[in-house]
Amino acid sequence: MYEKCPASLRMKRVILQNGYFDETTYNCEIITYNPKEECIYLLTGKYELPLFSLDGVYACILETEEELKCEGVIRERYFNRLGNVVVFYVRNGFYKNPVN
Repeated sequence: MYEKCPASLRMKRVILQNGYFDETTYNCEIITYNPKEECIYLLTGKYELPLFSLDGVYACILETEEELKCEGVIRERYFNRLGNVVVFYVRNGFYKNPVN
């Protein structure tokens, strides 16, 4: 459904009281979307896995024909034959970005 689609991740807030807030926007590519598990599997490209905090809430923007936004957390980070993979768990559905 969203395979090979560009996406960007940006931290919205930190869960831990003294956690590190990262203002960087990370450009990724969607490997697959699993609607049953509500997970998006993302290739991070040149970004190293420790940059993606498991203790933060992220906004994810999918750049399809129309821009879609969702909010969630990173459930897993791992390396496989495709490269660096981040598993993003969607907590707060997909919303179309309104055009002003």
